[in-house]
Amino acid sequence: MSPTLRFLLASTLLAHGACATDNSAPQTDDKDQYRDGDGKTDNGLDVCELFDWYGDGECDSFCTQRDTDCATDARTPELASPADALASKISMAAAASQIEQSTGTLIEAKFEPDSANHLSLSLYPLGKSVATDPTNNIFQEAAGDPTATSFSAGLEVFHDFEHLARSTRDLTIVQLSKLTLRDAISRGKYFGFVYWAIPTMQNGRTGYGVYAVDDDGDSQYVFVDGQGSRVRQVTDQGSAPTAPTDDRSPELGNDPSVARQSKITMLQAIDQLEAQHGKIIEAKFELDESNHLSLSLYPAKDFHLDAERNELGELAGDPTAAMFAPSYEKFDVPDEEHVTKASRDLSLVQAAGMNLRSAVVKAQSRFPGGFVYWAIPTRQGTRAGYGVYVLDKNNQTHHLFIS
Repeated sequence: MSPTLRFLLASTLLAHGACATDNSAPQTDDKDQYRDGDGKTDNGLDVCELFDWYGDGECDSFCTQRDTDCATDARTPELASPADALASKISMAAAASQIEQSTGTLIEAKFEPDSANHLSLSLYPLGKSVATDPTNNIFQEAAGDPTATSFSAGLEVFHDFEHLARSTRDLTIVQLSKLTLRDAISRGKYFGFVYWAIPTMQNGRTGYGVYAVDDDGDSQYVFVDGQGSRVRQVTDQGSAPTAPTDDRSPELGNDPSVARQSKITMLQAIDQLEAQHGKIIEAKFELDESNHLSLSLYPAKDFHLDAERNELGELAGDPTAAMFAPSYEKFDVPDEEHVTKASRDLSLVQAAGMNLRSAVVKAQSRFPGGFVYWAIPTRQGTRAGYGVYVLDKNNQTHHLFIS
């Protein structure tokens, strides 16, 4: 707690100590009385700072600022002072409408200092439909001077790892939400001038982190739930997905039963590799460039970090050998395909609330004597889950969506 806040609390308690019926000062540190409020005392003090609830190990979504216990990424506003955004002659909502009409659907927006430390408004429009998966989409930034009489933004296309991984996560979260970024901006206006709106996750839910500043320069953070699906189930969709949301499919030629030549199951390979390489977020049997059977598994170095701060890669080897000993390759640009696929995988896994291993176990239990040969994170509408292909005991293919 800051010395200033301690002084204010002490002064308030002294001033009202003789009056038992005065409720202007907080009487208890019980969180329940604040959960449905705005995170402030009757005096307007930040209760989470008052009682040291920021970073106490519990996500307190009612706090006036973002609680680090709720954070699933490390991103925060970059303005020296939130009040700097009030110099803008255009609101974020108006700029968002302008850019979406001329360029594409937005997945992020923020006021920030530019390279010369002048106020800039950056918006991130997609180059293709919001329904298009990250690997086949185009990620861009439209940035300009919001203090000018007319807002005009230059356009830049991203090809670096940081922005590709970040934008992939943004798009995936937007796709898992019923609300759009502009919806989130509109809801944030209740708290003041919106100066930051990015897709994020909190308590297993996808949505948007929005910062707004009032006329006095006080900033407020709010998480806007994206209202995506909460359905959790296993559905057998036949031999292929009923509503694919990307263009990925098994690569075993015309006979997926070739996967049974493997001396190791997918579950065994996951258990062998996770302790050393981190959580596996994708796994599949496929034919390599020599048309030989290969088993590829895709680890994330730190399962709890977002894609931007993570290391993503592939472990691939011969599953017909006496001992499965895959080699490792780290993904980085210019291999944008694997960077975006792996970033999407990780984002979906984190949103699904279930790891890949659990999905493989569920698939195996459905088909005794079966063989899982493909397991990748995917989505159905606003549901995050896994697309899993299984050969039953008669070598018939089943595609399961597991959420």
